[in-house]
Amino acid sequence: MGLFRPITCLALLLFAGIVAQPANAGSPDTPLQVRVQLKWFHQYQFAGFYAALEQGYFRQAGLDVELIEGSPEVDPGRVVTSGGAEFGVGNSSLLIDFNKGLPVVAVAAIFQHSPFVILARTDPHIRTVKDLEGRTLMGESHSAELTAYMKKAGVDLGRVRQVIHSDSVKSLAAPGAERVDATTAYISTEPIEASRYGIPYQIFNPRDLNIDFYGDTLFTNQRFAREHPQAVAAMRDALAEGWRYAYRHQAEIIDLILEKYRPGMDRMTLTLEAQSLYNLFLADIVDIGYMSQTRWQEIARVFAETGLLPSNYTLNGFLFTPPDAQVPDWAYRALGWAALALLFGGLLIARIVSLNRRLRLSLAQLETANAELAELSTTDALTGLFNRRHFDAALERELARAVRHAQALALLIIDVDEFKHYNDALGHPAGDACLRRIADILHDNTQRASEFAARIGGEEFAIVAGGLAPAEAIALAERIRQDVMTAGIEHPDREDGRVSISIGINCIAPDQPPTTAPELIAGADAALYRAKREGRNRSILHEAD
Repeated sequence: MGLFRPITCLALLLFAGIVAQPANAGSPDTPLQVRVQLKWFHQYQFAGFYAALEQGYFRQAGLDVELIEGSPEVDPGRVVTSGGAEFGVGNSSLLIDFNKGLPVVAVAAIFQHSPFVILARTDPHIRTVKDLEGRTLMGESHSAELTAYMKKAGVDLGRVRQVIHSDSVKSLAAPGAERVDATTAYISTEPIEASRYGIPYQIFNPRDLNIDFYGDTLFTNQRFAREHPQAVAAMRDALAEGWRYAYRHQAEIIDLILEKYRPGMDRMTLTLEAQSLYNLFLADIVDIGYMSQTRWQEIARVFAETGLLPSNYTLNGFLFTPPDAQVPDWAYRALGWAALALLFGGLLIARIVSLNRRLRLSLAQLETANAELAELSTTDALTGLFNRRHFDAALERELARAVRHAQALALLIIDVDEFKHYNDALGHPAGDACLRRIADILHDNTQRASEFAARIGGEEFAIVAGGLAPAEAIALAERIRQDVMTAGIEHPDREDGRVSISIGINCIAPDQPPTTAPELIAGADAALYRAKREGRNRSILHEAD
């Protein structure tokens, strides 16, 4: 009987879903008027709303929707709960507001990954998010998830000067006291804006610490959800349909935005924003707007771990529950016949369940093996750094990205000085330990998302660093060289008794004619050979003819 009970329940749910009618707020002739408080200025970020309006999805669902433009100073949660709008677009920080007593109800998560990042200006002294201590961060009012990220990264927020967002990344390059060192940003817009203005930047992403929140959550207030549950469900479904339309008709929606909403962006910027946003949907995996209580529970855990939520937080009442569907009498009669069919199909289903369980186990084992194989194929077994195979492929990608976004790129090739003599004198086990120690130093100095270190030969390493101008690349190289010297690795065949390294550097500038990966490597190699000819233990920048 244990098998038939869940099967019968599943059948009931399926029949209820089949016969349930769509939730309408009113009718197309007498729609319910609702307002939506957006969280930012008009841009492609809200394309699903524009499409649902233009295609009549809201009207068909019995809703007359008005969109209210947002800004950095607007808190959608306060607007919606104070009666200024019936719906809003917010972040995962809605959960913090809810536990502080704000009567918000999450309805649909538009983006399965949050677009929120920290955009920092390129600076040799800002290598990780923790380096923002003692510097200025420009932020907007509803960016608590980035606060959680910084706390989890060990940033002392008391040492970060936080100022109000100016609406523009130009503040990263402003003169004098008006300049800021970093800003809260959407990965789909501000990096594009920075590239347009020629501002070198780097990105600190919460996902680097496995913090993966929802982004752009549609929400309402508790009273409206209680009094108009069908309107809330209708809003959610019509918005999802609008996003599906925008997904399929990108150019058309961009034309609409430019003509009707007049954002402070051109067509190219909106196109790049649209392409960036589609990576956040996971539309090929889950339905647009899908939310999981387990995922919200994990978000709450991160907030609580970083002190932004109390340990006794709750999710009760935070997630919208759709109105119960009514099942007509004929459906119950049909269920009787279905139950009889299930009785005879029970044994077959039990067999299928057993086979599926075994198949899932086999697939899980296969996925684990594939993941291990993928890691082995790109990782150097001795040092744990990336190997030559990964370096070659990644350098091509980073070079293409730098050219596409008009950004600088630096390549450092590093060689351990007189390493053969080291091996001959102390043996290969000591040589392996020396290479591992140097690899650790390289790894510690390449913590930004736009840079990585690799072992590309016996005692030869490489670093690829996006966004570094020549002076900054030299500063990085010199810091690494000094760290190796400070490590004091004994070398019996060197005059000063310590292992040293030589570094060749080659850079491309944003306005430089296109180059190829082999040309970039050749220039760095030439600079490395020059460093060795001039006495080793030094960094040399390649100078183009």
